[in-house]
Amino acid sequence: MKQKILVPRISPRFWMVLALLAAASVLAARQASAQASVAPARHGQAWHNTMPSRLISAQVSDGVLTVDGMVGKIDLNYLIDHAGFLYFFEPGVGTAVVSLSPLAGAEKVPNGIAGARLAFTVEGHSFELSDAKPLLSRHKNKQKADIYVRLDTSTVALSRFPRMGYGNTNESPYVWPLSQPEPVSTMKYVVTPPPMPSSVLPRTVDTALAIPSTNR
Repeated sequence: MKQKILVPRISPRFWMVLALLAAASVLAARQASAQASVAPARHGQAWHNTMPSRLISAQVSDGVLTVDGMVGKIDLNYLIDHAGFLYFFEPGVGTAVVSLSPLAGAEKVPNGIAGARLAFTVEGHSFELSDAKPLLSRHKNKQKADIYVRLDTSTVALSRFPRMGYGNTNESPYVWPLSQPEPVSTMKYVVTPPPMPSSVLPRTVDTALAIPSTNR
């Protein structure tokens, strides 16, 4: 006696659902493959903490920082030795990052540095650093240079006052300590005064003895 094998009938709807699931799986696999191929390229082009090919060596003497036509900082004095970037911060505006090399998201400013003046306009805001002598005096026979500027608006509340500095990172958080002169310590000038003579020290007087008694 032959045994019959019963094969369940599969509806066309089941095959349609199965085909959709297979197509979705193939699409997801392609997207994952595309992201994997793009990720190494993005990582290789990462700009954060990447030193530019051209470094900045400059000297700022009695510099004046002006933002949107208003003086924001005076008496700026920095000796910059092979720094990657310059920083110009304005409250409510952000931090302008300046480089001598192309920078991601930055605009090129031809002759942004010319003699004793560094000036640029980024996203409607003008920045200018005027100096007592040529800024690039440490570069031999170089008075002018193109610059690349990007405005970081994520740092609008970094400080209540304008700031200027330099460092080796082009994204927040910026290493502002590299931009600050060494503070002058006043502790070594503090001298403990000698004790006061006992003759000038205040005294307390017993009022019962100080006021003579009277018999009435």
